[in-house]
Amino acid sequence: MKKKILIFYISHYGHFYAARALEKGLTGAMEDVSIKKINAFSYTNPILEKIVNRAYIEVIKKKPELWGQMYDNPEVMKKTKKTREALHKFNMQKIKKLLDEYNPDAIFCTQAFPCGMVADYKKACRKKIPLIGVLTDHAPHSYWLFDEVDYYIVPFKETGDVLIKKGVSLEKIKVYGIPVDPKFARKKNSAEIKSKLHLDNDKHTVLIMGGSQGLGSIEEVTLLLLNSEKRKYQVVVITGSNKKLYTRLLRMKNKNKWKDVYVLSYVENIDEFMAAADLVISKPGGMTIAETLAKALPMLIVDPIPGQERLNTDFLVKKGVAIEIKDHSNVNRLVEKVIYSKNTISQMKKNMLELAKPNSVSNIAELVFGGAN
Repeated sequence: MKKKILIFYISHYGHFYAARALEKGLTGAMEDVSIKKINAFSYTNPILEKIVNRAYIEVIKKKPELWGQMYDNPEVMKKTKKTREALHKFNMQKIKKLLDEYNPDAIFCTQAFPCGMVADYKKACRKKIPLIGVLTDHAPHSYWLFDEVDYYIVPFKETGDVLIKKGVSLEKIKVYGIPVDPKFARKKNSAEIKSKLHLDNDKHTVLIMGGSQGLGSIEEVTLLLLNSEKRKYQVVVITGSNKKLYTRLLRMKNKNKWKDVYVLSYVENIDEFMAAADLVISKPGGMTIAETLAKALPMLIVDPIPGQERLNTDFLVKKGVAIEIKDHSNVNRLVEKVIYSKNTISQMKKNMLELAKPNSVSNIAELVFGGAN
């Protein structure tokens, strides 16, 4: 009998990519399954979604320290409790209508907001439907905490330890890792991929990213690398949806006639660029971390956002899978330290393989459905 699965996410950030990876993975792991993937914020509060998204981007760009102060802050939680409860109550009829009509066998949430709404639905309507929270960052905040959540899929053991301290029972915590698109787990020949992407196979490759939004100091870091007289490696810069950044960097590339510099906007084959790279320089978003771990690609972290990214950074550096660029002027030295040291790369890759969870989705399918329909 066909299993019906509902996946809730919000916006087109890491939560969306985790939802999409979960959808692809479950479709491949299960023989007979129907999956509905929904942006919960857009579905319930389309106008409010646009306001919140715009405000979030502005805060991250102009006052990131403010986000750090708000992240998992007990005082903020206390002050917003009534507002959150009122929002859940307001959204209840839409959520109830959707769930009653679709009647899913399981619900996955890659963000805490829809998880809370479904938890309230389960409680109010006395439903026993499995609700699984899929966390996309190392440091879980308290907005995830609901008795009605059956399981929490977490990236690392330490993530689960934080939830336990917050009162979640050990039985609910599954250290399966962040779901990533199955293509990231596939082994690919670097030389073949470089040829396909028109990269020089005789040069090391440094990949620079700023997430889907192209945030952070991509431009400054890129120029520091490109203006180095010692540089012998090629550079690939992916700017995501940041069109202004893409235009500026492309103009600089053409002006300086950098033949070993490749500037791209949004791409769907980031797994191939990771397979071709020796090192990635990026912000430490949850999905970026999961994908680099899956590819065992050493990472230099730049400009982590205070809050979850700051905590992600501290964890990754402690585990020896990443190095933080605390001073941009050191970026050239750090890049050379990694890509020209076989021992450094080898140890970082070994550490990454110990943290990677390539079978995340198949483990999730086994947990919820016993691996069979």
